Amino acid sequence: MSTLKLTAEARESTGKGVARKLRQTGRIPAVLYGKGQSGVSLSLDGYELDKLLSTAGARTSVLELEVKGGGKDASKNVLIKEVQKHPFKDLILHMDLLEVAMDQEISVMVPIATIGTAKGVKLEGGILEMKRRELEIVCLPSIIPDSITIDISELEIGDTVHVEEMVAPDGITISYDVNFTILTVVAPAVEVEPEEEVEGEEVEEVEGETPEKEAEAEKAEED
Repeated sequence: MSTLKLTAEARESTGKGVARKLRQTGRIPAVLYGKGQSGVSLSLDGYELDKLLSTAGARTSVLELEVKGGGKDASKNVLIKEVQKHPFKDLILHMDLLEVAMDQEISVMVPIATIGTAKGVKLEGGILEMKRRELEIVCLPSIIPDSITIDISELEIGDTVHVEEMVAPDGITISYDVNFTILTVVAPAVEVEPEEEVEGEEVEEVEGETPEKEAEAEKAEED
């Protein structure tokens, strides 16, 4: 896979007003972080960024960031640290990037992917419950996987996969302090049937007469 590239422009001005004006012109405010340095304010082309984020593996791949302006142009290896989106619109509001050294291990979050269909789901109608969607791993930037995969084909109802059971690819360490659950196969929900009516209840309901009705009946007989 070829190296993914992203172009940024250095910016001096910051603040909500500046960020709003950038977005109105199709640019996205961003900050580049790195070890031993404060954040560097940048702006990204919105169209280029949308195209990049639609590429498979972009969020876990090392990007070649070309920064223009700010005294001199520079090229840096970065990872996407965070993408801030509008709460109910498909709009990117801000992005954080992290500069990385290719010869130093880093800690990143990667998605969990499943392979196959669990026996408990396929044959017994069970439900696969994902307790975690991501795992924290430690590795060199050059070998960050797109995902950590789990083969669930042999899982039956009641089976659970814990983090300590995971086997990471060579050069990758899965970080955890507690042996938490990643996924489990649970039994299907049992439908509760409505209770049957006891014979006589309906009759009592119909035949049971109030004092007013009894008086009316007696009067009708007298007539």
